[in-house]
Order: sequence, then structure tokens, then C-alpha cells
Amino acid sequence: MAEEFDFVVQMSEAPGGYEIEVSSSAGEDREVVSLRTDDLLSRIPDLQAAILGSSVHSRGAGSELEEPVLQIGNALFDSVFRDSIKGLYISSKQKAEEQDHVLRIVLRVRSPELAALPWELLHDSKLGGYLCLDHPIVRYVDILKPVAPLRVSPPLRVLGMIALPGSLSSLDTETEKENLHAALKPLIDERMVRLEWVPGNTKSDLYSALLRGGCHVLHFIGHGRFDEHRRQGTIIFVDERGREDPLHAGALGSLISVGQPRPRLVVLNSCQTGTSNAQDLFSSTAAQLEHAVPAVVAMQFAVTDTAAVLFSRAFYQALAANRPVDEAVRTGRIALRVHKDDSLECFTPVLYQRAGDARLFDLTARTPPPPPAPETTEPPPERGKHGVDTGPETEPDRSRAETGSGPVKATDIPVLPVIDTDHWVVSMAVHPRGRLLATGARRLVRLWDATTGQAEWERRIPGWSTMANAVCFSPDGGLLAVGSSDNTARVWDLATGQVSLELAHRHFVNAVDFDAGTRRLATGDSDSLACLWDLRTGSKMLTLRHGRAVRDVRFSPDGTLLLTASEDRHAYVWDTATGEQRARIPHESYVLGAAFSPDGRRIATCSEDRTAQIRDTRTWDPLFHVEHRSGLRAVAFSPDGALIATGSEDGAVHVWSATTGKHVLHIKHKRSVNVVAFYPDGRHLASGGEDKNVRSTRISTQGAG
Repeated sequence: MAEEFDFVVQMSEAPGGYEIEVSSSAGEDREVVSLRTDDLLSRIPDLQAAILGSSVHSRGAGSELEEPVLQIGNALFDSVFRDSIKGLYISSKQKAEEQDHVLRIVLRVRSPELAALPWELLHDSKLGGYLCLDHPIVRYVDILKPVAPLRVSPPLRVLGMIALPGSLSSLDTETEKENLHAALKPLIDERMVRLEWVPGNTKSDLYSALLRGGCHVLHFIGHGRFDEHRRQGTIIFVDERGREDPLHAGALGSLISVGQPRPRLVVLNSCQTGTSNAQDLFSSTAAQLEHAVPAVVAMQFAVTDTAAVLFSRAFYQALAANRPVDEAVRTGRIALRVHKDDSLECFTPVLYQRAGDARLFDLTARTPPPPPAPETTEPPPERGKHGVDTGPETEPDRSRAETGSGPVKATDIPVLPVIDTDHWVVSMAVHPRGRLLATGARRLVRLWDATTGQAEWERRIPGWSTMANAVCFSPDGGLLAVGSSDNTARVWDLATGQVSLELAHRHFVNAVDFDAGTRRLATGDSDSLACLWDLRTGSKMLTLRHGRAVRDVRFSPDGTLLLTASEDRHAYVWDTATGEQRARIPHESYVLGAAFSPDGRRIATCSEDRTAQIRDTRTWDPLFHVEHRSGLRAVAFSPDGALIATGSEDGAVHVWSATTGKHVLHIKHKRSVNVVAFYPDGRHLASGGEDKNVRSTRISTQGAG
């Protein structure tokens, strides 16, 4: 199984301090910590002076200048990397080193005053000193928009620009220009890279160059400034008379967007382009540009000519060696440290990124072969009158085996193992023939052999924190639909292992479902929409608006109705031909799950109000409801419609009679249960959640509760 080599630290405001939530290969944890942000922010001017001073003073003064850097670095580390979180960091680092990988620290900062702190200074003497020299440190920016494809075909087009107003200090631009060319020369000679320069230093010159040919990388050499009045970073261009002509970051992003191709990476070798205001999360030039480009390398302090040249040369050499952009930034830091080992300018560069994969450019054009597809040699399922698999016989003591040889006794079905997925199970589905399970997690979609517990197939979704929020097999078992938080629904052809369809949304895709004939796909997203799509053309057939995010979508067995669950505290039933609303089912809190019975005569909806409601589809009147001690996240009918399973955030799974509501079985997970699904045999139930396990429980051996 592939390891995750990201140590993701999410920081946000919370009562009594700041909530720190960590996700890593060694596990997850969260803790509320106190951090004296006002005191730390007040030290930034002294920090700036120390960093610049270290570049010119003799080595004897180095230790004294470094003292404010160490104080802030230690304070940041001690506040966040404490107790169990520190243990997760050490374990994650060890796991990465054991497999000769570099652990990447990803910072998802959701508080403006925290974003304004220099996290690149994180320091702990017992763990080797400054973390940024051992690990790439990435500032991940949460922007709710689709991430453009990042890989490009050669030649990689780098567009350089120099802007030097006469009123500002001069820069050693010719030396930096020569270093940039020298670093890229091997790839230029191989026609893998083309380096061009903007013929001028005005905004109009950049506009014309981008409009004329675009680029993949924009490298700007010049000056930057932070506008305290506007609380936004600026880049200083030159006007027609040679005077300063500042452009704020938001407008710069709009200017960059005219390029075709649009830049995938912007390198701002300019002072204070990574500086932000403590009242605005997106105030820095780099953070603002994330709305226009996936990755930005900037400078959070003033930078000397020498440091700018050294960093640029090492950075591009690393990119030329096909290193990821985050590792290229770390390489640039090390080059600065090696050049003058008591210089503190290695902390000036900062990387902002909203794309998960830091390898923006594959300059070798090599792609690994796809993993083998799962077996598809079983005979096609028998079809009922609505085109769906007729499933097992409905007698309570009968089931179908996975051998394809017809009915067998339930005692012939093997005991199914607990599957340790090593990730939170966010979504799950059982294959129509029962041998395979699909699970969705952070960055991963996998197929498991339910009889052995071994992973057979794996696909990664772009983005560090991208969640596979929903997975669903087509009724014939040949397709797998996945809805994810990169605003996309994808359909994989399991015979080829390739994506056959991608459906773009404006917000997270939380739910997917195929109709019985595999002609349509329903999706639900956080933009409050449920949509119906034609699988043959990829066109949108119907849009259904809700009051808030849509969390689940389910077709009726005959495909004429769509049941949706929404955070607006209602479930809805819609006519799939006209979009007419047939019914509205109220709950007292978010509705997170929904299901049709196999015969289409009943529906079940579950909510964070701790209840699941069962209703008759002829009248939409309630039949009964069941309750948990905590909010419910999942509900499912058994294939014969005799049982209902529910899962809740307190780790409890309950199985009930679908006709009387009588309790049949209780299953306990250690943490929240996100998904429940019956196997086609009707005698096994799969459940999974935040304890990272998928449990397959045999129901036929349990008595009524």
C-alpha cells in the first residue's frame, strides 16, 4: 500500500485559542492550543532586520542576530507540535525516512493572524533544528474553485520579466537573468523548455506578452510592497515615464489570467510578496494570486540581490531535475544556507499552493502504467423488469455466493475480514456481485477484495486534502463513479482502469448514484444543487436547487424519482423527467443520508437530529422512525428490503426490521461511522468510518435485539 508523505496541519480559531488538526500517515489528532499571536507579530520588524543583517555582518555577529529568529521559531513549534501531535510528526518523519522519502509539511491556515506568522521558522533543537531545511513547507490555500490540470507537454514555457523604476534601488538583474538561463540551458538545448523575456517593464508590456503567447511559468524580477492601507500586496511596475506604477495582487491575478496557456507557477523574486496582514487571510500577493494560478513562490521579507540570484539558480536547477516545486523551494533554501551558513535569508522564500500535486511539470513525459483492473470475468447479472440486478432470493435463509454458480447456503459464505484501510473511510460501496468493496478517503479511491482484505486497485485524486466524498458502482458493476472535494465527479471504467467521464461542478461533490439502466448519473454538491447527467454525452439533463448543500442522492429502482438529502434540514423527492418536486420530508437538522427500498415502496432518510425516518412512497406518510444517541450519517436497505441499517457519529451501527422498526443487531466502531452498505447476499453488512476500518458483519447469525 502506498504511504502518504504529507504531514497536514490545519489551524483555525476556536474558543480558548486555536484548534490544531493533524492528518498524517501515522494517524490523526486535534488539540486546542494557546498562541500569543500579537506578541509574535510585534516582533516581525526585528526579525526582518535580523535576516537582512545576517547577509552582510561577519560570522561573529551571526549568533546574536539569530536569537530573535530562534525565539519565534521555538515558540511556533512548541505551541503547535506538542504532546500527541509531536509524536505523530516524529512517527511520520520516521515512516518517510524508512522509505527514502521526504516528509512534506502542509499548512492549512484558516486564521488571518496565524497566516501572517513566519511558519518557515519552525525550530526544535532536539529534532535537528529548522524544519524547513529538512522538509518542504507548503502553505495550502483553501479556494473553492476547480483546480486546472497542472501537467503540461514540452516545451515548458518560462516567461521572465524585469521591472525597475528609477526611484527604487537597482537589482543585479543581469546576473539573475544569466543564472536563470544557465539553470535551464540543458532543457532549453533539449527543447524541453523555452525561456523568453518580456520586452519592456510596464503592465502593458506584460499584458501584450501574455496575450501573444502565454506561458507555463512567470518569473518576475523587481520590487514588491505591502499596502497597509489596502491590506494587500503590490508589485511595482514602471510607467511610460519610468516612474513607479504599483499593481495590487488582485488586479495582477486578473492580468495573469489573460495568458493562454495560463501560468501554472509564478515566481516572485521580489521583496514582501509573501507578506500578509493579520486581519485578512488572503492579503499577501502570493495568496491573492492563488485565485489565478495553482502555485506561487514569493518572498515574505526583503531579500538581497545575492540571495535572489542564488535562490533562483538552485530553484530552477531542481525543477530542471524534475523535482516537485516544494522540493525545489527547499533546495533553494539549502543553497542560501550553504553559501553563508549563518545567513538567515533561507527563511525568506515561501510557497503557496492550492493544487495537491507539487510536481507541476513532468519534464520527462514519463507516465507509470495503470494498475491492473479488477477481474470482470463473471457472467452478467440477471436483470429484472427495471433493468436492475434481481439480487438474492428474498427468503431469510437464502443467499447468493460470489462464484456465479447460483444459490448456496449462507454457511458456505466465508467469514469476511476486517479491512484496515489506514485512512478515514469517507465513502464506501459494495460491488453488485459482492466480492469487491470500494472505499473513498483523503486523496484515494481503492477497490478491496472483501474475502481477503487486500487492496486490488487504487487511484489518487489531485489535491492534498481532496476527499473522495462518494463512491458508487453501476448496476452492472462495470463503472465506478466518484464524487470529490476538488469539485469533480469522475466515472472510471473498471475494465480499462481509465476515467471515462469527468463532470465539473462549482463546489464539492458529495453524492453520486447511477440509475438502473446506467444511462444517467445523479450528483449532489455543496453548491446546493442536485444534477442529472447523460452518461453517453456528459451533458447535464436536469438541475435541482436546494436551500443548502446536497449530501446524498438516490434513484428509485425504476429511475422515475430522485431522493435527495440536504443540509437545509429536508429530504426531497423529485420527478426525474420534469424536475417537479413530489415530496418534502422535514428533519430537525442536516439530512445526511437517504435510501429507496429495493421494491421502491419505502424510503429512509437519516439526519443529525439522531433519527432515521421511514415513509411510504405512495402517500409519503411516515411509517415509523428509529433513534440513535448521536447524529446519523448513513442509512441503507438490505437487498430483500427486510432490514435497515443505520450508522452514527458515536460509532454505533444498528440494524432494524424495515417493517416494524424492531431492533435486530448492534455493531460498535471506535469512532464515527460514515457509511453502511449491505452485500448482495443480504446476510452481510459493511460499515466504515473514522476508525479507518471496514467491518463486514454477518447478520444471519445474530438474534433479534
